[in-house]
Amino acid sequence: MLKKTIAVLLLLVCSFSLFALDMSNAKPYEESEFPKWQLNLRRAETIFFGGIPLIYPITYLAVDALNGNTDFWNVMAITCGITASISIIDYFIGLGK
Repeated sequence: MLKKTIAVLLLLVCSFSLFALDMSNAKPYEESEFPKWQLNLRRAETIFFGGIPLIYPITYLAVDALNGNTDFWNVMAITCGITASISIIDYFIGLGK
C-alpha cells in the first residue's frame, strides 16, 4: 500500500509540468521594472545564501583547529556572520561604483 501511494504521489508531482502555462508571449524584464533597492537586496541574498556552502567547510576546519568545539550551531552562526559581512562589504563596494 505504501509503495502504491508513493508511486501515485511521484506520478502526480512529475506531471505538473504537463499543465504549465504557455510562455511563448512572455516579455523579458525591463531595466526600470524593479527599484534599485530590490536589486541590491536580491544580490545580497544571493551572495549570503550562496556563500554558506562555500564558507561552512572552511569555518568548520578553522574552528576545529583553534578550539575543537565543532558544534553545528556554533559553526553555522560563525558562517552566517562571515557571509553577512561579505554581503555588506559587497553592498558598500557597489555604492562606490
